[in-house]
Amino acid sequence: MICTKCGLDNPVGSTYCENCGAALSTAPANKEVDEKEELFQSELVIDTEPKAQPVHSKQLLSPGIIQGADGILRWAYEMNMWKNPTLVITIWKVLLLAAMVPALLSFFLSLGDGIVAALSVFIQIAALVVGIVTGLMLLAYPLIALIYGGKYYVVFEMDDKSVKHIQMQKQFNKSQVIAMITVIAGLMTGDSQTTGVGMLAGSKKSMLSSFAKVKKIVVHEKRNVIYVNEQFSRNQIYADPADFAFVIEHIISRCTKAKVTIR
Repeated sequence: MICTKCGLDNPVGSTYCENCGAALSTAPANKEVDEKEELFQSELVIDTEPKAQPVHSKQLLSPGIIQGADGILRWAYEMNMWKNPTLVITIWKVLLLAAMVPALLSFFLSLGDGIVAALSVFIQIAALVVGIVTGLMLLAYPLIALIYGGKYYVVFEMDDKSVKHIQMQKQFNKSQVIAMITVIAGLMTGDSQTTGVGMLAGSKKSMLSSFAKVKKIVVHEKRNVIYVNEQFSRNQIYADPADFAFVIEHIISRCTKAKVTIR
């Protein structure tokens, strides 16, 4: 090691110069070299580890339809009860069907007087029943619409095998319903079912239609409704105009045994 003061070449590892006694300190120089060497080596390192790709737990398949991590499609629909007659027509048909029982009973009881007399009794009672049910609907429906704030909210869940109609018991606004759907869709598969049940605990009624059992599909595009009918049940699927074509294509393509009617 060369002494910087007198120039004597001292043995390696010497701390002081054997000639003049000056301190032989090479640590700064060695440190500087070491740092430069480490920097140089770091610049030569090639990152061969694959970078983790972002995991998308949910994705938007249509303007209002979200597919969650569990593969289920979810969307919300807000019906204007004053402009869309689908709900009032459905309620009217259900009440009318139930109210026709007395007319049918009277028909069978009158068969002893002849078929003509029995039909006459049936027509009279049926006309009376239709008038009563229609009058009650005209009085009751506006009151129901007022109670619901003129809005009817439903949530739908759909996959490759079925579609589920979930009626909301509480009248949230649409943004709240969409927020719930977004949270559910963003959860991992293992938790989504449990959390979904919890968040949609306010649901009043649900109906599940299996695509393999659907016999008939009736599409009313102007009313934003698709009737999915099995042998003993009728489900109503609603979708906004921007999502309607997507929902129709998804359902029809998977209901291979169904007859399709577009009105």
